[in-house]
Amino acid sequence: MAYEFKCVHEKDTAPQLDKGSDAWFQQARKISKERLPDWVRVAQLYQSAVDKDHWKAMHNLAELYLRGKGVPKDTNKAIDLYQKMIELNVPLGYYDMSVMVQRGAGVVQSDKDAMLFLLKAADLGSPHAQTRIGYIYIHDKREYSVGVGYLKCAAMQDFADANYKLGTYYEILDVNYPVAMHYYQRAAALGESKGAMEIEDVFREGLFEYKMDVSLAEDYRNVYRKLKSDPDARFPNLAKDHPLPPHPVQGYHADKDINWKPTGRADDY
Repeated sequence: MAYEFKCVHEKDTAPQLDKGSDAWFQQARKISKERLPDWVRVAQLYQSAVDKDHWKAMHNLAELYLRGKGVPKDTNKAIDLYQKMIELNVPLGYYDMSVMVQRGAGVVQSDKDAMLFLLKAADLGSPHAQTRIGYIYIHDKREYSVGVGYLKCAAMQDFADANYKLGTYYEILDVNYPVAMHYYQRAAALGESKGAMEIEDVFREGLFEYKMDVSLAEDYRNVYRKLKSDPDARFPNLAKDHPLPPHPVQGYHADKDINWKPTGRADDY
């Protein structure tokens, strides 16, 4: 893993999706979210999209084969779909295969090969892979700058888990509370309920020297509840609707002047 990482985004490397097949994919996703989904129909729609090289449908259909929903449970068919994604040079395909190789599910278990698939996925822009590798660098290898680089690359792709993990890094390891809160807020806006819960706790309990603010805590409690009841909910205007106050000592960023304020630019944090 000793190599120079360059931030690449999945949208710039993943194959374009056929519009007709994407309609089938979207219909399948809609049915899958119904109270009593017709999983057979979902699988059929995904297969139609797969036949047109729709890589997102390949990923979702593989999940159905792994769980036995709408199709017979068949790990080998899931592996075949991941392999097809790799043949199309899909970042997510390399990530999916890394998971299977790590577990030894349907393939020979190999930590080395799993890491090679993971690195390839990250190089091609997979936010899942970048988040996983970032976590490894921070918590296993203690190479913080490299790990944060991976996480920020994934976070810039609006990947909720990467934003949440950046929040935990800045809270616990960097002790930069306002930056941690920024990433928890971003995580919540992107659908990670734990991000909203972290902010609620801070202002309900007055943690990290922040003043207690019951009203703000309740705002984020409501966001948490909405996300728990509907994981697909998103809050793109969360920062504007429920802004966070500056930290009483660190301001909006512990590494910047106390009077610095975020400008809304992508490189603020």
